[in-house]
Amino acid sequence: MSESVVLKFAAIVGGIFGLALVFMPNGLAAMYGAPPMNATGVYSSMLYGGTFIGFAAMNWAASSANAAGQRRYVILGDLVANFAGLLIALSRQFTSDAATEAGWINVGLFLLFAALFAYLHFWPQGGTRV
Repeated sequence: MSESVVLKFAAIVGGIFGLALVFMPNGLAAMYGAPPMNATGVYSSMLYGGTFIGFAAMNWAASSANAAGQRRYVILGDLVANFAGLLIALSRQFTSDAATEAGWINVGLFLLFAALFAYLHFWPQGGTRV
């Protein structure tokens, strides 16, 4: 899969989750079977959503970069963010009594994107990067 396709796919998924977190944080939480958040939880979720939107914009812009070398730092940042998200999501699923079955969606998405960005980072299509 090309860097451009992975970056665009990540931008679309991140943008959808980001917009949902900004405009309907409790609605998204309800889809995961979580109770409504207090004002602090809503605020934190909205900030997190803004970060997702920022990553989405960055990934979409990087997908159009002329040379693969121009994307390497974006890919590295995506790899680190998704690997950290995977560890956090896995930890919650295995250690929290409040974790729901829907939380495995997060694990799956973080695993998918961590794997895709690891592939692009460590086995680039156009040359060596490590």
